[in-house]
Amino acid sequence: MDRRAVLAGLGATVLAPRTGWAVPRGIPAALAAVGDARFVAIGERHDNPAHHGVQAALVAALRPSAIAFEMIPRSSEEAVNRLRRAGATRQALAEAMEWEAQGWPDFDLYAPILEAAPDAYVAGGGLSHEAMAAVYTKGASGLGPEMTARYGLDESLAPAVEAMMLNEQYEAHCALLDRARLAPMVAVQRAWDAAYAEAWRRAGERGGGRAVLICGNAHARLRNGAPEYLARAMPGAAIAAIGQIEEGDTPVPDGLYTATVTSPAPARDDPCEHMRAMMGGTSE
Repeated sequence: MDRRAVLAGLGATVLAPRTGWAVPRGIPAALAAVGDARFVAIGERHDNPAHHGVQAALVAALRPSAIAFEMIPRSSEEAVNRLRRAGATRQALAEAMEWEAQGWPDFDLYAPILEAAPDAYVAGGGLSHEAMAAVYTKGASGLGPEMTARYGLDESLAPAVEAMMLNEQYEAHCALLDRARLAPMVAVQRAWDAAYAEAWRRAGERGGGRAVLICGNAHARLRNGAPEYLARAMPGAAIAAIGQIEEGDTPVPDGLYTATVTSPAPARDDPCEHMRAMMGGTSE
């Protein structure tokens, strides 16, 4: 199953909306809660345009010196920064990242986030096909010895954490796959979180000041997300996380984020119907 399918599940099922419609709210409170934290993760539902608008507004207010993105490949980082310094168009940036081929929502939803901090260094957390292949073969430690040592990727998860992550994968895949078959996805989730933490750390070093991470809500969590991995690599760093929810969502557990912002839920089809169609209508 490709990344587009995994994202559809993680984005649309684990934190699925229920009902309702309203304008975004909670931005001032979120900014107050974040305070002077040097590292700030801002989550999103990938297919919610309002969430990207909130991210742009938060970035404009936070004025970071660097931004790390889940969506930008590590291999495109140098080109993106060079093009930004040269005043490149949105189209040129999207082409440099091969954005359309990656399966993310339209780049015009993300471009305003970059434009809200025109002088910020941009770091990419996206893993290459080779890195992902190594993770599928070796587990999260497939990211290599340096990353493994920095983020403890060769250490076993606590049984309760592993069970929780496996259950999330089961729900994200709409209960269409046997849980045992989803065990490798827990390793993939760990690898993604570590890779985004590494990009975030690099962004802080290159930018020299506040660094923001733009990522999915699951990766922005203070527990079992990129912030937890960053805290391991940078003990004592001031880290905050803003989750984005939708009207009608189940209440977020305390401590999962520093703060949340609530936005309208867009009209969307049943993601499980989409996943069933992709899988040929089978349940294994």
